[in-house]
Amino acid sequence: MGSAPVSNLVILGFAIALVVLVLFWSSRYGGRGRGRGTSLRRSANAHTTATGQAKKGYPHREQAEARARQLSSRDGAPMNVYRCATCNKWHVGHGR
Repeated sequence: MGSAPVSNLVILGFAIALVVLVLFWSSRYGGRGRGRGTSLRRSANAHTTATGQAKKGYPHREQAEARARQLSSRDGAPMNVYRCATCNKWHVGHGR
């Protein structure tokens, strides 16, 4: 009977450590400026940039392609367009 309170304390300590670890990890890798609705890990469908800014969605591919050309000529880096599976709009991203 004496080991039940000890095992409860061990489980409680483990749960607290797990919560602290998740909070640390999410603030470290999730980014402080990211809006709700994005995953903790970056993905092609995340709706914020790496700096936490909201991604611009274009309703038509032609608009996104025009912006990609503009950014490519300005920055000298190839840009591409892709259709977002989450919002179904077109986004401009770095070429791969």
